[in-house]
Amino acid sequence: MSSSVALRSVNPALKEFYTQVPRSVYGKTQLISQNSCQKLLDKLNLQDKYKRSKLDIIDANPGFGLFSSMLNFELKPRNHILLERTEESLKGWKSKIEHLQNVTGNVENFKLCNHDPFRWNTIDYLYQNNLIPPINVQPRDKVHDELLIVANWSNPDSEFIVAQWLGCCGNRNWFMKYGNVRMLLFIPSESARKFLALPGWRKRNRTALKRDFFTESRLIGIGCDGVIGEGYDPRLLVRDQPVVIEKSARLRAKELALVEFIPGKYTIDSIEPIEHLLSQFYCTKVTLGELLPKLAPGAEYMSRYLSQELLNKSAFEFTTDDALAIASAYERWPFKPSIEEFFDTRN
Repeated sequence: MSSSVALRSVNPALKEFYTQVPRSVYGKTQLISQNSCQKLLDKLNLQDKYKRSKLDIIDANPGFGLFSSMLNFELKPRNHILLERTEESLKGWKSKIEHLQNVTGNVENFKLCNHDPFRWNTIDYLYQNNLIPPINVQPRDKVHDELLIVANWSNPDSEFIVAQWLGCCGNRNWFMKYGNVRMLLFIPSESARKFLALPGWRKRNRTALKRDFFTESRLIGIGCDGVIGEGYDPRLLVRDQPVVIEKSARLRAKELALVEFIPGKYTIDSIEPIEHLLSQFYCTKVTLGELLPKLAPGAEYMSRYLSQELLNKSAFEFTTDDALAIASAYERWPFKPSIEEFFDTRN
């Protein structure tokens, strides 16, 4: 039984819209519990981290919208852009915004857009339609305090989108070209178990390594359909102390996680020399020392620049320092094949 919290972030003007759940969620898990949403917002503690008069929220796939409306009431942004494509969600948000126009004058500043948030031209679309003013570029020594990205990518086939958005943190492109923009992403639990795994956890994959390089991350909330935290790296649970999102708090009842990502200190340049090798590293459990001779002719040359401790590790054990050491050794490998030649040797 979940404990109750003070529901300070519930907008009284929208209460009536959240008494009934939608008929369809189009494959995405939706939160339907005010209590759970409030716990997540309390955990995030965002109130003092943004300039309210200048904050723009870009909200992808808000769906039913309970979490979005409570986040809005808490932060009171200058603009809250809702990027939605599904018919029922568009209809529901149109009703909410029309109601707010009559009751509050829409001081919430919701703006609904029938637009696919996955499209690369999202920024241009927002500018061309005068939905947000030009975004200020902010220094990398702090979190951007005028822009927040929120998205629901909880359907299993969206895992590649989450990986691509993490890649934007490393490439410093898309919205990440403006600075260290915080992303709050609802993703499948299984994706969170892999992407947030720490070095040494068997589920750790190459996206987890890139996540380590490109972001600072926190596990904010986890679904619970059985043993709490089952399948997660226990060190991650101890470190982040995530909120438990009970099954009754979720529509569609599939497990999901809420994860916070903020661009970190490394860019793609840090591992660019070996990025084409990562898939080979992570498709096997053998040690690096065993793998090197099989990568390409002469690849074992790199071992002279690597510690025995690192050579005895498998890829799921690699830290960022390990990957940097491998990249350095790769750069020192003379007569190494080109990327094209490398893949020719694999076929």
